[in-house]
Amino acid sequence: MLASLPIQVYQSKFQCFLSLKSSPPIEKENKSGFLNNNRRKPKRILKSPCFSFPDPSIPSQTTQNSVFDDSNQNPDASIYELLDPDFLSHSLRSCSTLREVKRLHAVVLKGFRRPVTFVDNNLISTYVRFMRIVDAERLFDGMRDRDVVSWTAMITAYSKTGMEDEVLQVFERMVEDRVVANGSTYVCLLNSCSRRSDFDLGKQVHACVVKGSWSNLIVNSTLVHFYARCGDLEAAFRLFDSMPKRDVVSWTTMVAACAQHGHGGEALSLFAQMQREGVRVNEFTVCSTLKACGESKDLKFGRQLHGASIKKGLMLDVFIGSSLVGMYVKCGQVVDARAVFDSMPRRNTVSWTSMIAGYAQNGVAEEAINLFRRMKKRRILTNSLTVVSILSACGSISSLCLGKEIHARILKYFTWSNTHIGTTLVWFYSKCGEYKYASRVLKDMPLRDVFSWTAIISGYAQNGVGVEALGSLSDMMWEGVDPNPFTYSSALKACAKLEAIREGQWIHASANKRVRSPMCL
Repeated sequence: MLASLPIQVYQSKFQCFLSLKSSPPIEKENKSGFLNNNRRKPKRILKSPCFSFPDPSIPSQTTQNSVFDDSNQNPDASIYELLDPDFLSHSLRSCSTLREVKRLHAVVLKGFRRPVTFVDNNLISTYVRFMRIVDAERLFDGMRDRDVVSWTAMITAYSKTGMEDEVLQVFERMVEDRVVANGSTYVCLLNSCSRRSDFDLGKQVHACVVKGSWSNLIVNSTLVHFYARCGDLEAAFRLFDSMPKRDVVSWTTMVAACAQHGHGGEALSLFAQMQREGVRVNEFTVCSTLKACGESKDLKFGRQLHGASIKKGLMLDVFIGSSLVGMYVKCGQVVDARAVFDSMPRRNTVSWTSMIAGYAQNGVAEEAINLFRRMKKRRILTNSLTVVSILSACGSISSLCLGKEIHARILKYFTWSNTHIGTTLVWFYSKCGEYKYASRVLKDMPLRDVFSWTAIISGYAQNGVGVEALGSLSDMMWEGVDPNPFTYSSALKACAKLEAIREGQWIHASANKRVRSPMCL
């Protein structure tokens, strides 16, 4: 019966429920309820007891009981007459603060004789919106009846906070309870598989989607993103081509995937096809296409996108500005990159890092160092790419003092688990002739790959320490790391300086055996 009442009538009933018995009645002019702000307000505003708790999570018993003081009315009957799950759910979605959520939760706890799954699901989703995962867990664990929406709400909660293991655990419990998943559940699972790069589990989820006929635009776009993120571009294209309808998200996913995997030309072709089909691009599409322009060194296409971005007023977007800087840097146009950088109203870490990397890669190390000092003065956070770029600049001009300063910064703010940083440090010290420091850094690295070993071997060879270079090659192979052509080339240079013909012949034979594609050693 209540479900059929107009929302204005029900709001009025809900206001009466929340009002103290001793409070004066609301004027007839405000019949539409407490959510209507357009009408003239009464002189005395009623204050809801349930919205006046000192601690919203612990309503006082006196205040709760004051709602039910009417001896002529059954409290439970009054509650069921006044509280409607649809209206409460609407109110929860309208909450702008956690305090309001807690107060409505208190109303639900007191107002319903038995838990209402629909309301509890909305409470879980609201707690997740405010990132109150512990409160959502507590409510979920206390539910007697959980449907697919309840399970999906918790999976979404863990997925949003990056708790990938918990996502899978909740899904396993859901399967054990024989609850059938829906499209939203599969979207959350696929996103989790993408972040974990769990290809096998993602394929199983795809099979469940096909078996349950849950394919739709959102699910298919998520599947395309999953395959692209895991590096299976063939499967991503196959699924993308089979989609009956494609939106800007699915198109952007494919453009970004091609750009990230070095297929810049394919990404630009997709962007052109997207334009022909009349799909409106967004900021993410532009950023991905600019990255593709940089990868394929297509400066002309990049300039056209730059002009279109100015025309459409997108240059205020910090991500598009950073992508433009990166595009010009990769195309070797450092002056244009700096012009875009200086014109940006806001800059983030990516913007600064792209410009520093551009200077370092194009042999303008002094400008890279000056820009890094400006970045430090403005207290802008650095990331691993910033560190690698400035170390490259320091190494190219043998600036040992600044490099050691960066090394100290690495020890303070970063971990040795980042192999890229460790390898760059080894290269930097080798470039500066400090091969003892380089050797120490290499030993401290928990994980050494072929690039780390090649950096130290190359450093030894360049500094005329051939014996240590050959010793490092032996240690590298003992650890089970296969040398690449550059490793063999550096080792052969060491043999040449030592005039070690026998060792050189052995390295040459090993290279012919291990390296698939022959190259000039």
